[in-house]
Amino acid sequence: MNKTWLKQLASDIEARHSKDACDRIFGDIDAVGDCQSSISTWFDNFTTSMDELDDKEFLQQMMANRCPCGGDNVKDGKIIKELYDKSKTLDEFVDLFDKWQRSIWKGVEDITELCGNVMHLTKRPMNNPDSGKCGMGCHCWLAHYTDKYISDIYCYCCTVGHTGRPFQYAFGEDIKLEFIDSLIISGKGCTMAVHLPEKGT
Repeated sequence: MNKTWLKQLASDIEARHSKDACDRIFGDIDAVGDCQSSISTWFDNFTTSMDELDDKEFLQQMMANRCPCGGDNVKDGKIIKELYDKSKTLDEFVDLFDKWQRSIWKGVEDITELCGNVMHLTKRPMNNPDSGKCGMGCHCWLAHYTDKYISDIYCYCCTVGHTGRPFQYAFGEDIKLEFIDSLIISGKGCTMAVHLPEKGT
């Protein structure tokens, strides 16, 4: 378990709320083991306690900004921008983006759909048989152990954070990234939207 990342989140919570709130949410991070039951128990408390803070917008942004996963976001952002610049339409850009994704992920790429200038990206469920009953198919090494449906706060890490960050490098920090749905809030998939700069049709 990446406890350094969790301690960064704890620092954010303590700075905005209090040490008591931080301790209630995170407990003793160092005591969490690597077995499924230990992670599941800790994760369920973590997500439930974040909900109880009633500070959803801040927590969503915190999860997106602190996402520890991902590759080279700067390099990927540059590639995305190059694909966008060489395409004449958004449909052509999405097609080029799909081909690039397939070349990287070899069959586990995101499913993309374009509606106007909004590109929806949906992660394919993973085959993780050791997962919890509600985390089945989730890509996250923490969340896939969960046995109960949780808040969408946590999902901002993977969607807006992990999947969305290269688009910020491509188009700027103010590009609109939107969480849509996820498996662990009882959705059919994990979906986010990128509001792309307009092009000709």
